[in-house]
Amino acid sequence: MKNFVRQFSVKQIVLSDVFLSTPLALALILAAEPIAQWAGGPGATFYLVVGIVMLLWCVDMTAMALNQRWQERFFNLMIAVDVTWALLSLALMVWFAASLQPLGWVLFALNVLVPLDMAWMKRVADNKPHQPAFR
Repeated sequence: MKNFVRQFSVKQIVLSDVFLSTPLALALILAAEPIAQWAGGPGATFYLVVGIVMLLWCVDMTAMALNQRWQERFFNLMIAVDVTWALLSLALMVWFAASLQPLGWVLFALNVLVPLDMAWMKRVADNKPHQPAFR
């Protein structure tokens, strides 16, 4: 799997992260009230704020992907934010477990698994092997 991930550049992985996260962020912003009813948990304001923060993070990651200097300078920060976001989502999922409905579990699980996966892929893509990997 690592050899597969190493075929992609960090820029491509960051942009794929943006591509995966932006629709979820827009859905959380545009449909916060219905999502809060179907997902249960904390309420519409929470989902709206999460959507706005996710959208701002997507804009920030796009800017970093397009500017090589920023990408090199803030690479570890990108990974740290991904891991922090995932751990915070996990903590909130446990906190709101009693009131979550199936959609809420899916939303929180996505917010745990996708950032952790993206952080791992960014780290693997950054550590290119010095010699070609065998397939």
